[in-house]
Amino acid sequence: MADEQYLTSLQPFILLAKSATGRAAADLVMQATAAPGCFVFSELLEMPNIQALANTDDGKKYFDLLKIFAYGWYGDYRGSVLPPSRQKHRLTPHSPPDNTENLPPLSASHLHKLKQLSLITLSSQGPQNLTYTSLKGTLDLSSTRALEDLTISAIYAHLLVAKLDTKAARIEVSSTAGRDVAPEEIPDMIATLKNWCRQCEDVLGDIDEQVRSVQREAIARKRAADEYERVIARRKEIVKSEEKGGSGGGGGGGVGPGIATGASGGGGAAGKGKRVISEGDESATRGSGGWGEDDEMEIDEGSFDGVSSAGGAAGGANTSKRRTKKSLGGILGGRQGRR
Repeated sequence: MADEQYLTSLQPFILLAKSATGRAAADLVMQATAAPGCFVFSELLEMPNIQALANTDDGKKYFDLLKIFAYGWYGDYRGSVLPPSRQKHRLTPHSPPDNTENLPPLSASHLHKLKQLSLITLSSQGPQNLTYTSLKGTLDLSSTRALEDLTISAIYAHLLVAKLDTKAARIEVSSTAGRDVAPEEIPDMIATLKNWCRQCEDVLGDIDEQVRSVQREAIARKRAADEYERVIARRKEIVKSEEKGGSGGGGGGGVGPGIATGASGGGGAAGKGKRVISEGDESATRGSGGWGEDDEMEIDEGSFDGVSSAGGAAGGANTSKRRTKKSLGGILGGRQGRR
C-alpha cells in the first residue's frame, strides 16, 4: 500500500518529464526530490529526458543527485564512508571527502528526506548501525532529540516499523519500506535469491521425506492392527467351536442326574437300587428254618437320589414295609406247615 502511495506522488513528475528538457529537467529533479510523500525515483530516473542530463556537464550533477535519492544514502552526498556491505556499490567511488561540491546544494527538506531514506539503508546493514551514537555521527545530527524526531517522522511516513529504545539508546527496527535497486546490486540480489531458493528446496525435500516416513509408519500400523483383529477373530471361532463340542458330548450319558441306568451293580454313585436275595445257599436257608424255593425278600434300601419327591418317598417306604411283611409271612407259614 505504501509503495502505491509513493508511485502516486511521483506520477506528476513523470508526466512533466516527458516534455521537460535541459534546465527544466534539472529543476524537475530538484522538485521531485523535495516533494513530501515521494520516496521512489527509479521511474523518473528512466525517463529519456532525465537520462539526457548525464551527457551534459551542468546536468550531470542533477542526474547524480537523483541517483543518490533513488539508490544511495546521506553518506553518498557527504562523501562519508559507506557501511562495508555497500562500499562496492558506491555511486561516487572517487568523490572527495566532502562530495557536496560536485552536487547541487540541498535545502532542509532535501536533507530531511535523504536522512529518512538513509535510515532504511542503515537498517538493512544490521543493528550495530542503529545505536543513537552511531546514527548521530553518521547522519550529522546534533542531538538525541533530533534523531528521535527524524525516526518518528520516518515511522509516520511508513518508511519504518520501529520502536525507540531510549533506555538502551538504540532503534529497534522490525521492517522497512522497499527502495529502488541500483543496477550494480542486481547480481548480488540474484545470487541471494538463488541461495534462498536452494534452501527452500532442501527444506521441501526434508518435509517430503518426513511425510513419506509418516505414511509408511501409518501403513505398517494399519497392517499390524488388521492382523491383530484377524488373530482375535480366529481365536473367538476356536473358543466357540470348543464350547459347542463339550456341551454335545456330555449330554448323552444318562437319563438324568443321580439316576442309575441299566444293570448298575449297586453301590454306584448314581444312587441306590434294589437288592434281590434269593435261594442261593441251601444250608443257610434250611439250617435256620429255610427259605422257600420261590420265596424271596425284596428290600428297598432307599429312594432314588434327587428324583423322588417328599410324597413319593413316603409312599415308597410304605410299599417296602408291606412287601417285606408279606414275604416274611409266607416264610413263617411254610415253616409251620412243615412242622
